[in-house]
Amino acid sequence: MTLTGRKGTIVVVALIVSVCINLAAAGLAIGHRWHDGPGRGMWGMMRGVPEEAQPLVKEIFDANRAEFDAKRAAVDEARQRVAAILQADAIDRAELDIAFAGMQQRLGEMFQMGQKVIGDVAQKLPPDIRKEWAKKWAEERRWKKKD
Repeated sequence: MTLTGRKGTIVVVALIVSVCINLAAAGLAIGHRWHDGPGRGMWGMMRGVPEEAQPLVKEIFDANRAEFDAKRAAVDEARQRVAAILQADAIDRAELDIAFAGMQQRLGEMFQMGQKVIGDVAQKLPPDIRKEWAKKWAEERRWKKKD
């Protein structure tokens, strides 16, 4: 079945809107975990960290802030590139796919930076505190089965 005319346009627009919504949701999720600010990023992660470990977590995050900020800026630039393509009168699908791939790569780099920071924190925490933190973190993200 080939979609042309008005139906084809509606399907393409719906697909683009869906992709944009999913990208926005992914960006918000990543931002929520890694950016600073009230209720976001470091503070969100620190919610599960035992109180006595919070100064160490803050110290390590602060030591990596410049590199993380650069990665966040690269993600923002990639997002703007995608947005510019989506706002054009005609969309070059190949160009859009390349822009999405670039954004995905930048998001991956930012995620890897977050993993590095968490690894640095984990290595410096005493085992009992690290285990407590890991247990809270695992429970917080576990899929809850509704009865």
